[in-house]
Formats: sequence, C-alpha cells, structure tokens
Amino acid sequence: MKRHASLQPLSREHHRALLCWRTLDQQLARPRVGDVRAAAVALRDYWNGRFLNHMADEETVLLGLLNERLRSRLLAEHKTLRALFASVNSAIESGNALEIDGLTSLASLLRSHIQWEERRVFPYLQNQFSERELQKLAGRLHGHRVPADASCSAVTDTDLPSHIGQR
Repeated sequence: MKRHASLQPLSREHHRALLCWRTLDQQLARPRVGDVRAAAVALRDYWNGRFLNHMADEETVLLGLLNERLRSRLLAEHKTLRALFASVNSAIESGNALEIDGLTSLASLLRSHIQWEERRVFPYLQNQFSERELQKLAGRLHGHRVPADASCSAVTDTDLPSHIGQR
C-alpha cells in the first residue's frame, strides 16, 4: 500500500531511525567498544535531534485517531523507548561503559516499534479515514519534516532511497 502523503514525513523519519538502528545493530553483532559507542552516539543524537519530537508529534496528532488497542501499545512502547534512551544517554554522558544487553533491547524495540507503526498503525489510518480527513491530518503535521541537521550522523542522504515514504 502506498503511504498517504500526510504520513510520508513520519515514514521518512522512521526510515532514518532504522538506518541508525541498522548501524548500531551491525556493531552489536561484532562489538568493538569504539564502534559500538560511535553507533550508539549517532542513534542517540538522532533521537535527541528529532525522534523524541517525532514521538511527541505522533502522540499529539495521531493518538486521538487510533482505537484503544493501538493507542495503548503506541503509548507503552514510546514510554519504554524513552526509558531505554534515557539509560543510554546517561551512560554516554557519564562516560560509562554501554551495556550490550541494553543496547540490544533498545535496537530491537526501536526496529519492531517502527515496523509495527508502518505495517499496522499507518495502514489503519489510511483505511479508517477519508481522503479529506487524511488531508486534515497532513495540515496538522505540516512543518513536521526531517530537518537536515537532525539526520543520523551514521547515515548520509545517499543511504535514503528515493521511494521513502511511498509504501
């Protein structure tokens, strides 16, 4: 299903976060302390630069449009992601060792959460609401674009396929 234009900004942000996740996940598969830290810092910087606001946008704009089951899961996973990122941020800021298990949990949840939103939440919205209602949604999300300075430092624009957001 092609992603509706109103949801494409969120899908693009999801894709950038998944690229950061992939970098971290690759480093966790063959951990070398400096590489894992660099990947964790890149993901953390993207989180602080944009993805924290992305989740707030979803909660502000999308939450009231979701059924109770989707709303509950979205809020629960956002809460867990915030806690995991706070832990990683604390370790990075203090210079402490990063816990591989914690990073693995974070990477796994981030990936599964984004995939769930792309495969369940966005199709639900596209099927549940009319074109007019989706255009209103686009208006509420207007300006919620991925800023260039919030990109994952481990990801370049050449990593982004031209079809992003077109699912």
